[in-house]
Amino acid sequence: MKQKMKSGTLYNVGFEKSIRRKLIAGLLVVFPVFITFFVIKFLFTMIGGILSPVVIRAIGFFGFSPKSKIDEFIVTSVAFVLTFVAIYSIGVIATNFLGKFIINFFESILHNVPIIKNIYTSSKKLIEIISLPSTQSFKRVVIVDYPRVGMKAFAFVTGSIKTDDGTKLTSLFIPTTPNPTSGFLIYLPEEDISETNLNIEEGMKLIVSGGILVPDRMEVYTNEPIDEDE
Repeated sequence: MKQKMKSGTLYNVGFEKSIRRKLIAGLLVVFPVFITFFVIKFLFTMIGGILSPVVIRAIGFFGFSPKSKIDEFIVTSVAFVLTFVAIYSIGVIATNFLGKFIINFFESILHNVPIIKNIYTSSKKLIEIISLPSTQSFKRVVIVDYPRVGMKAFAFVTGSIKTDDGTKLTSLFIPTTPNPTSGFLIYLPEEDISETNLNIEEGMKLIVSGGILVPDRMEVYTNEPIDEDE
């Protein structure tokens, strides 16, 4: 009798683990798809909404006004394309000499307005960070002792600095999980950093999944100081 109860308990535990594992696997497939869909829908509506009033007024001269959902979708789509064309055109202008002069002139004005200066500077820096290629933003995935010796944390190497006495310190970003957009910035000597064989994508998946998506094999080893400027 005891043996049957024990066997049944083991069966139930194994069955529950199997269901949990498959549910997690399903969520890992479905959840990113839904998030991607809603983000694209949000961006489409937001960006398309910028010039939608202009498009509606323009087509109003021809006696056309959106009356159905399809008409609204067409208007938003046209406005979406026009917005991207406008942004691209501004980018073309901003890359030539005259455009740079005009932009610098307006930036100098904005930098003299107290509240607007802080908002503009912060938003510009955020866009610059986002637009950086992964090879420039995150260089390597490493492991360091944090927040105390003996406790390990994954970190991304972002660069290096030199102190007044010539000591070189490596800048490390330690992201939080599951939201890697926040974290901690620390500086360590290269000899206090343990290297891994993970690439940036594998490291980010590990952080976002809370350690669920672990690579099949991970190598950890100490490394000689590396010159990030090379």
